[in-house]
Amino acid sequence: MEKRNLISVVIPTHKTRERTLRCLAALWLCNPQPDEVIVVDDGSADNTAHSVLRKYPRHIVVRLPKRHGLAAAVNHGVARASGDLLFLLDNHTEVDPSAIGAIRRVFGARENLGVAGAALRHPNGDPQWSGGRLPSSWWCFALASGLPSLLDRSKTWRKLRSLILHRKGRVDWVSGAAMVVRQSLWDEIGPFDVGYRIRGQYLDLCVKAAAAGWKVEIVSDFRAAYPANEPAPPEIDLAEASDGELMWADLLRFARKRNGNTGARQSGRALRMGGRLRVIGRQMAVPLVSKEHQKEWRAETDAYVEALRALVSAPSESRKAHRRAAP
Repeated sequence: MEKRNLISVVIPTHKTRERTLRCLAALWLCNPQPDEVIVVDDGSADNTAHSVLRKYPRHIVVRLPKRHGLAAAVNHGVARASGDLLFLLDNHTEVDPSAIGAIRRVFGARENLGVAGAALRHPNGDPQWSGGRLPSSWWCFALASGLPSLLDRSKTWRKLRSLILHRKGRVDWVSGAAMVVRQSLWDEIGPFDVGYRIRGQYLDLCVKAAAAGWKVEIVSDFRAAYPANEPAPPEIDLAEASDGELMWADLLRFARKRNGNTGARQSGRALRMGGRLRVIGRQMAVPLVSKEHQKEWRAETDAYVEALRALVSAPSESRKAHRRAAP
């Protein structure tokens, strides 16, 4: 007989009230419903907490007086959770009505499943990456260069990608857009490392879970829509919302934790090469960009330049720290 696990949903939010309300509206349509919903307002100034409680008075809202960051906000939410399963949900994500039932079925039937990720799709229905293998140097180069977005313009690549993305099952990591973790696993290897700045903590947790003997998988019946390429909302500064520097810094931190300074140097070299290619390409493309979008284009390019500068300084900072720690 399958065990009925209690599900606690944890949703961090920072200055994204409308998105959070859309996320909660989709969750409200689920049948069955989760046992508990916890929204962590990470130092917002847009009245998010009040709006959530007014519309969903039974939800738990944790208010943090100042911004702590994504990983810390999730840790605060999990500390309040009482469920056997922790459903960590990005506030951009809109789950399918059948999501909670799918989660309950798969975890009830498989005691060795530690982390489950949703089969993600874009809002238009196209599939997107929901998980994968550990990031290699080539993967870091491709991510920093922006080559995957260029490939998306090819119909042949989109067809091939669709076939790849529909292959579900065991992976090294799953997306933090919609991730479910056993409470017992979290107690064993958690909480999130707050040194990660944007998404690296999800990758870190998945790798730790596998090392501890748990299965990490994408569950095909657990579906959700996630706007991966949606632009930053107007209330967030570009420097704050830019994924470039944040994601690249997270990959360096992960590489250093997993493979030491050697791994960080290899990943850093790949990221710098890819990042330089992206910046050069964007600078050359400025004349092809329409006048009304050139200001935004240049601002985004400047953000990638700053990310490159941070990458260049990261290895030297690491060496300085190593020398200070040496006897």
